[in-house]
Amino acid sequence: MRVDAAHQRLIGRATIAAALCLLAFTLGGCFVPEHYIARVKIERDGSYKFYAEGTALDPVVWNALRTMPTEEKGAKLKPEELQKRRDGLLAPLLADIAKAKGDTRVENMVSIGDGRIRFSLGGLWRMDTTFLIFRELLVPLAYAVGQDGTLRIRVKDAPPSREARALGMQVTGDVSVSVAEGVEVLEHNALKAPTSPTGAYRWHIDADTKEAPYLRIRLPAAASVSQSTSQQTQKKLAHH
Repeated sequence: MRVDAAHQRLIGRATIAAALCLLAFTLGGCFVPEHYIARVKIERDGSYKFYAEGTALDPVVWNALRTMPTEEKGAKLKPEELQKRRDGLLAPLLADIAKAKGDTRVENMVSIGDGRIRFSLGGLWRMDTTFLIFRELLVPLAYAVGQDGTLRIRVKDAPPSREARALGMQVTGDVSVSVAEGVEVLEHNALKAPTSPTGAYRWHIDADTKEAPYLRIRLPAAASVSQSTSQQTQKKLAHH
Protein backbone atom coordinates (compact mmCIF):
# COMPACT_ATOMS: atom_id res chain seq x y z
CA MET A 1 0.00 0.00 0.00
CA ARG A 2 1.50 3.32 -1.07
CA VAL A 3 1.36 6.50 0.96
CA ASP A 4 -1.12 8.68 -0.88
CA ALA A 5 -1.38 12.48 -0.75
CA ALA A 6 -4.48 12.42 1.44
CA HIS A 7 -2.71 10.27 4.02
CA GLN A 8 0.26 12.62 4.06
CA ARG A 9 -2.02 15.65 4.47
CA LEU A 10 -3.71 13.92 7.41
CA ILE A 11 -0.38 13.26 9.05
CA GLY A 12 0.73 16.81 8.31
CA ARG A 13 -2.31 18.33 10.00
CA ALA A 14 -1.87 16.06 13.02
CA THR A 15 1.80 16.85 13.46
CA ILE A 16 1.25 20.61 13.13
CA ALA A 17 -1.23 20.36 16.00
CA ALA A 18 1.25 18.22 17.90
CA ALA A 19 4.02 20.77 17.53
CA LEU A 20 1.78 23.51 18.85
CA CYS A 21 0.62 21.38 21.77
CA LEU A 22 4.13 20.35 22.71
CA LEU A 23 5.17 23.97 23.19
CA ALA A 24 2.96 24.28 26.23
CA PHE A 25 3.48 20.76 27.55
CA THR A 26 0.00 19.63 26.53
CA LEU A 27 1.66 16.43 25.49
CA GLY A 28 -1.26 14.19 26.39
CA GLY A 29 -3.46 15.49 23.59
CA CYS A 30 -0.89 15.56 20.78
CA PHE A 31 2.58 14.09 21.16
CA VAL A 32 2.46 11.43 23.83
CA PRO A 33 5.39 11.63 26.28
CA GLU A 34 7.45 8.56 27.05
CA HIS A 35 10.20 9.77 29.38
CA TYR A 36 10.59 13.36 30.49
CA ILE A 37 11.61 15.83 33.17
CA ALA A 38 9.75 19.08 33.82
CA ARG A 39 10.82 22.02 35.98
CA VAL A 40 8.70 24.95 37.18
CA LYS A 41 9.88 28.02 39.11
CA ILE A 42 7.13 30.29 40.49
CA GLU A 43 8.09 33.89 41.20
CA ARG A 44 6.67 36.34 43.77
CA ASP A 45 4.59 38.19 41.16
CA GLY A 46 2.88 35.04 39.85
CA SER A 47 5.08 34.67 36.79
CA TYR A 48 6.71 31.29 36.28
CA LYS A 49 9.41 29.67 34.20
CA PHE A 50 8.76 26.26 32.69
CA TYR A 51 11.26 23.83 31.19
CA ALA A 52 10.78 20.29 29.89
CA GLU A 53 12.89 17.77 28.02
CA GLY A 54 12.53 14.14 27.05
CA THR A 55 11.12 11.86 24.38
CA ALA A 56 7.60 11.61 22.96
CA LEU A 57 5.82 9.98 20.05
CA ASP A 58 3.28 11.11 17.50
CA PRO A 59 0.58 8.40 17.55
CA VAL A 60 -0.51 9.07 13.95
CA VAL A 61 2.97 8.64 12.46
CA TRP A 62 3.87 5.87 14.89
CA ASN A 63 0.79 3.85 13.91
CA ALA A 64 1.33 4.49 10.19
CA LEU A 65 4.92 3.22 10.41
CA ARG A 66 3.98 0.27 12.60
CA THR A 67 1.25 -0.91 10.20
CA MET A 68 3.14 -0.19 6.99
CA PRO A 69 3.13 -3.41 4.91
CA THR A 70 6.43 -5.07 4.09
CA GLU A 71 5.16 -6.94 1.05
CA GLU A 72 2.92 -6.35 -1.96
CA LYS A 73 1.14 -8.89 -4.16
CA GLY A 74 2.69 -11.73 -2.21
CA ALA A 75 6.26 -10.50 -2.67
CA LYS A 76 8.47 -8.80 -0.12
CA LEU A 77 9.27 -5.19 -0.85
CA LYS A 78 12.86 -4.31 -1.60
CA PRO A 79 14.81 -2.49 1.16
CA GLU A 80 15.02 0.70 -0.91
CA GLU A 81 11.24 0.69 -1.46
CA LEU A 82 10.60 0.16 2.27
CA GLN A 83 12.94 3.02 3.08
CA LYS A 84 11.21 5.25 0.54
CA ARG A 85 7.83 4.58 2.15
CA ARG A 86 9.19 5.19 5.65
CA ASP A 87 10.69 8.47 4.47
CA GLY A 88 7.33 9.45 2.98
CA LEU A 89 5.52 8.82 6.26
CA LEU A 90 8.14 10.72 8.26
CA ALA A 91 8.39 13.68 5.86
CA PRO A 92 5.45 15.70 7.29
CA LEU A 93 6.72 15.16 10.84
CA LEU A 94 10.18 16.39 9.89
CA ALA A 95 8.68 19.43 8.17
CA ASP A 96 6.66 20.32 11.25
CA ILE A 97 9.69 19.87 13.49
CA ALA A 98 11.53 22.37 11.30
CA LYS A 99 8.63 24.84 11.66
CA ALA A 100 8.46 24.33 15.43
CA LYS A 101 12.14 25.23 15.75
CA GLY A 102 11.19 28.72 14.64
CA ASP A 103 9.49 29.23 18.01
CA THR A 104 11.89 30.71 20.58
CA ARG A 105 10.48 28.39 23.28
CA VAL A 106 11.80 25.33 21.45
CA GLU A 107 15.44 24.73 22.35
CA ASN A 108 15.72 21.45 20.48
CA MET A 109 13.43 19.00 18.67
CA VAL A 110 14.64 16.10 16.55
CA SER A 111 13.18 12.92 15.11
CA ILE A 112 14.65 9.75 16.59
CA GLY A 113 12.72 7.31 14.39
CA ASP A 114 9.41 5.44 14.37
CA GLY A 115 7.41 8.63 14.90
CA ARG A 116 9.31 9.54 18.06
CA ILE A 117 10.99 12.83 18.88
CA ARG A 118 13.49 14.11 21.42
CA PHE A 119 12.70 17.59 22.67
CA SER A 120 13.73 20.34 25.05
CA LEU A 121 11.70 23.51 25.46
CA GLY A 122 10.93 26.26 27.91
CA GLY A 123 9.18 29.55 28.38
CA LEU A 124 7.90 32.23 30.72
CA TRP A 125 4.23 32.61 31.63
CA ARG A 126 2.28 34.62 34.21
CA MET A 127 -0.73 33.60 36.30
CA ASP A 128 -3.52 36.14 35.99
CA THR A 129 -5.44 36.23 39.27
CA THR A 130 -8.30 38.15 37.67
CA PHE A 131 -9.42 34.76 36.30
CA LEU A 132 -11.07 32.66 39.00
CA ILE A 133 -10.40 29.48 36.97
CA PHE A 134 -7.75 29.25 34.26
CA ARG A 135 -7.38 26.14 32.07
CA GLU A 136 -5.98 27.48 28.80
CA LEU A 137 -4.98 24.65 26.45
CA LEU A 138 -1.58 25.98 25.47
CA VAL A 139 -0.35 26.89 28.97
CA PRO A 140 1.56 24.47 31.24
CA LEU A 141 -0.23 25.26 34.51
CA ALA A 142 -3.95 25.23 35.29
CA TYR A 143 -5.02 27.20 38.35
CA ALA A 144 -7.96 28.50 40.32
CA VAL A 145 -8.18 31.44 42.72
CA GLY A 146 -9.74 30.71 46.10
CA GLN A 147 -11.93 33.08 48.09
CA ASP A 148 -8.98 33.72 50.38
CA GLY A 149 -6.80 34.76 47.44
CA THR A 150 -4.74 31.58 47.37
CA LEU A 151 -3.90 29.82 44.09
CA ARG A 152 -4.60 26.13 43.53
CA ILE A 153 -2.14 25.05 40.84
CA ARG A 154 -1.82 21.87 38.77
CA VAL A 155 0.87 20.80 36.29
CA LYS A 156 -2.00 19.65 34.17
CA ASP A 157 -0.53 17.25 31.57
CA ALA A 158 2.03 15.49 33.74
CA PRO A 159 0.15 12.17 34.35
CA PRO A 160 -0.09 9.57 31.57
CA SER A 161 -2.89 10.43 29.16
CA ARG A 162 -5.69 8.08 28.17
CA GLU A 163 -4.02 7.71 24.80
CA ALA A 164 -0.75 6.64 26.42
CA ARG A 165 -2.62 4.02 28.43
CA ALA A 166 -4.45 2.83 25.32
CA LEU A 167 -1.14 2.46 23.47
CA GLY A 168 0.30 0.48 26.36
CA MET A 169 3.14 2.95 26.84
CA GLN A 170 5.34 2.88 29.93
CA VAL A 171 5.39 6.60 30.67
CA THR A 172 7.86 7.91 33.24
CA GLY A 173 8.46 11.48 34.30
CA ASP A 174 9.98 13.61 37.01
CA VAL A 175 8.40 16.95 37.88
CA SER A 176 9.72 19.58 40.27
CA VAL A 177 8.26 22.92 41.35
CA SER A 178 10.20 25.53 43.27
CA VAL A 179 8.93 28.84 44.60
CA ALA A 180 10.62 32.17 45.18
CA GLU A 181 11.20 33.50 48.68
CA GLY A 182 7.99 34.92 50.09
CA VAL A 183 5.68 32.53 48.21
CA GLU A 184 3.88 30.46 50.83
CA VAL A 185 3.01 26.82 50.05
CA LEU A 186 -0.07 25.84 52.04
CA GLU A 187 -0.85 22.40 50.56
CA HIS A 188 0.73 19.99 48.11
CA ASN A 189 0.64 16.36 46.99
CA ALA A 190 4.37 16.09 46.29
CA LEU A 191 6.18 12.86 47.03
CA LYS A 192 9.07 14.88 48.42
CA ALA A 193 8.98 18.37 49.93
CA PRO A 194 12.04 20.65 50.08
CA THR A 195 14.14 20.79 53.24
CA SER A 196 15.44 24.28 52.47
CA PRO A 197 13.93 27.49 51.07
CA THR A 198 15.79 26.97 47.79
CA GLY A 199 14.63 23.38 47.34
CA ALA A 200 11.82 21.99 45.19
CA TYR A 201 8.65 19.93 45.56
CA ARG A 202 9.12 16.72 43.58
CA TRP A 203 6.87 14.15 41.92
CA HIS A 204 7.64 10.93 40.05
CA ILE A 205 5.20 10.07 37.27
CA ASP A 206 4.53 6.51 36.12
CA ALA A 207 1.68 4.27 34.98
CA ASP A 208 0.09 4.37 38.45
CA THR A 209 -0.07 8.16 38.63
CA LYS A 210 -3.66 9.39 38.65
CA GLU A 211 -3.44 12.94 40.01
CA ALA A 212 -1.53 15.85 38.52
CA PRO A 213 1.14 17.55 40.66
CA TYR A 214 -0.71 20.05 42.86
CA LEU A 215 0.11 22.98 45.15
CA ARG A 216 -1.93 25.62 46.91
CA ILE A 217 0.10 28.77 47.33
CA ARG A 218 -0.24 32.34 48.49
CA LEU A 219 1.70 35.03 46.66
CA PRO A 220 3.21 37.87 48.73
CA ALA A 221 0.97 40.43 46.99
CA ALA A 222 -2.14 38.39 47.82
CA ALA A 223 -1.03 38.12 51.44
CA SER A 224 -0.61 41.90 51.63
CA VAL A 225 -4.05 42.49 50.14
CA SER A 226 -5.59 39.97 52.55
CA GLN A 227 -3.85 41.58 55.53
CA SER A 228 -4.87 45.08 54.38
CA THR A 229 -8.49 43.95 53.98
CA SER A 230 -8.44 42.38 57.45
CA GLN A 231 -7.04 45.57 58.98
CA GLN A 232 -9.67 47.69 57.26
CA THR A 233 -12.38 45.37 58.54
CA GLN A 234 -11.02 45.62 62.07
CA LYS A 235 -10.96 49.43 61.84
CA LYS A 236 -14.55 49.49 60.62
CA LEU A 237 -15.59 47.23 63.49
CA ALA A 238 -13.72 49.43 65.95
CA HIS A 239 -15.71 52.47 64.87
CA HIS A 240 -19.10 50.79 65.42
